[in-house]
Amino acid sequence: MGKYDTPAVKERKRGRPYRIAIVLAIIVFLLLAPEVQEGKYMDPTLSDGQVLVVTKSRYSAKRKAPEHDKLVILEKTTSLDAGAKDNITSRVIAVPGDTVEIKNGTVYVNEEEYVTKNGIKGAKGSFKSTRLKGNQVFILSDNRSVKQYDSRNPDVGLVDMRQIKGNVLFRVWPLNKLSYMGEK
Repeated sequence: MGKYDTPAVKERKRGRPYRIAIVLAIIVFLLLAPEVQEGKYMDPTLSDGQVLVVTKSRYSAKRKAPEHDKLVILEKTTSLDAGAKDNITSRVIAVPGDTVEIKNGTVYVNEEEYVTKNGIKGAKGSFKSTRLKGNQVFILSDNRSVKQYDSRNPDVGLVDMRQIKGNVLFRVWPLNKLSYMGEK
């Protein structure tokens, strides 16, 4: 504060850090949300009880599609339809325009074997060759022996990308596993 500031100016300068903190808190609240991973269906990438920070992202054919390999959180209505008690975390394998197929334990996207950036490949079961349209995405759990919460389950099926609540950005708990998840 300046030596010759009036009391009103001094008062405004004193309140400035609080106003900035409030504005930042509102921005963070509007753009980010915490999520707790429940279950082992995303092992080895995410474990039961880990706390995630999710960016609130909306997708549609008019806006944009999520990227391949992106970890996303589905809206609760989609999760409940699949029998989950809370939101489902999953990995986007294919987006509109892609052809996806699971045959003989191998996942194919556009007729090429699909392997995640962290080396997860294959999947139990089968899925006939399907070309995704409009707002459809195909999701898989990282623990490929569990198909309850991904597109292999008919109760989930091809997911309308408008049902994606957001992207997993960070893992913040436990602290020894703190990491950026945007590229995992």
